[in-house]
Amino acid sequence: MKFLRLATVLCTALIATACLPVTSTVPVGSSVGFTPDPALTGMWKGHGEDPRQAGYLSFFPQDDGTITALMITPDGKDSSWATFSLQTATLGANRFMNAHEVLSNGKPDDDAEAQKTFPLLYRVNGDGALVIYLLDEKKAAAAIHAGKIAGTIEPGKDGDIAITAQASDLDAFMQTADGRALFVKPLGIFKREK
Repeated sequence: MKFLRLATVLCTALIATACLPVTSTVPVGSSVGFTPDPALTGMWKGHGEDPRQAGYLSFFPQDDGTITALMITPDGKDSSWATFSLQTATLGANRFMNAHEVLSNGKPDDDAEAQKTFPLLYRVNGDGALVIYLLDEKKAAAAIHAGKIAGTIEPGKDGDIAITAQASDLDAFMQTADGRALFVKPLGIFKREK
């Protein structure tokens, strides 16, 4: 089984899974353009499924329009950290991050992994909490099978899933209730530290 590395650094808890998160061949928001979301800038403390496993997530806007995200999960000898390059976009009422892993525990990600785009839905609640959602594998597979969105599903029970829709089709779909429904359980909930 592979570790879901994206979840490891984004939600502070190690979540084991047999496949990688759902990827997309183009970033969500490509047709409207990317703008760094100032609401993310700063340091956040939060947790994934287990509230006892805390972690820190910091967002740093870059001159090229991306955001560098640094995640630290302090857990004694099992501590980890990683960096991601993010692009953010707003489609209708939904806000999206497109994550590319850059470093994991100080080591560069292999080329194939670094090229993958992991779409995330996020929101900042009225109480100031940042909630991040990962695409649900079963719901994404069902949407692909139903022809709602173009994609591929590798053979086998745990085959990797990739959304392959063109930018305009992907963005149009992600603005709908069907698109929003692909993001089910929060990956992580964070409160601003600074």
